[in-house]
Amino acid sequence: MTQQDKAKAASAAKKAHEALAARELFIERNAIQAETSGLPRIAGRLIGIFLLDGGPISFAELAERMQASRASVSTNTRLLERLGIIERVAMRGERQDFFSLRANPFLIVLEQSIADCQRFTAYVDELLTASPLPADATARLKQAQDFHAVTAQTLQELLAKLAERQKQAAAQPVPARRSARAERTAAAATTTPQAAKAAKVRQARVPSSSRQAPD
Repeated sequence: MTQQDKAKAASAAKKAHEALAARELFIERNAIQAETSGLPRIAGRLIGIFLLDGGPISFAELAERMQASRASVSTNTRLLERLGIIERVAMRGERQDFFSLRANPFLIVLEQSIADCQRFTAYVDELLTASPLPADATARLKQAQDFHAVTAQTLQELLAKLAERQKQAAAQPVPARRSARAERTAAAATTTPQAAKAAKVRQARVPSSSRQAPD
């Protein structure tokens, strides 16, 4: 291998690892954001993985990539299924579970939020009809009901706008890209001994709490 070939290989390895690092940073940032919204951090990591890779991804691969227990992965995949973000899919000849990001998952989340707001306003109407309340209690309930009604209306307008944008985006051609597994394989194949050693050093410097996904 010539010096020029070695330089090209080193450059390719650097770019591959920079791309992989950017992916991992996105996944971790998504986990932190999910945690601030009340979701477990591991659920946020899973969402990040599915946003990047789509699926189907096997249960075993998720557990390996997350460096988390099978019980933790199982709990959080069930949570994301209930939220309508991912779905369980069957793969011919496979006995383990596979998961994929649902089509338009965030529209589904909006629809669920709208339904929740509408149910609350209905609950208030039923309560006020069935039970006379003091004026101050009625005022508080009416205020909460108004908040939920306005929220539902605003989310419905947002839902319609997002649906139209996704419809327009679907009409645009999408460039082909390699799968995440192929990208990781390429990164490993182009890793020089020096880069591998440096990666191990960086990994050793990361606190164990950040490498191990919390339940």
